[in-house]
Amino acid sequence: MPRTQQTFENDKDGPIYVSVEPWPECFELEPQDKLTLVWNAPEIGDAVQVNFINERELVVWPNGDLNDLVILFNGGSSEGRSWTFKHR
Repeated sequence: MPRTQQTFENDKDGPIYVSVEPWPECFELEPQDKLTLVWNAPEIGDAVQVNFINERELVVWPNGDLNDLVILFNGGSSEGRSWTFKHR
């Protein structure tokens, strides 16, 4: 399987929320924050499906071999960032 990556960047004036399924992981991105997923995509078909809940919430479903999925927050580790929200 080819290694692929997808980056989501917040270009809004306030926070956005990105859920990564099926775990679920959920990240709050402040303006200019970036969330990057790196994984083994399938040989054919879509590498990722994105469902927009509204203008500030989206759900991401990566496809392929997710055993080695890496989630980066602003280019670094995302550990401790999931479900840690400044805004409610």
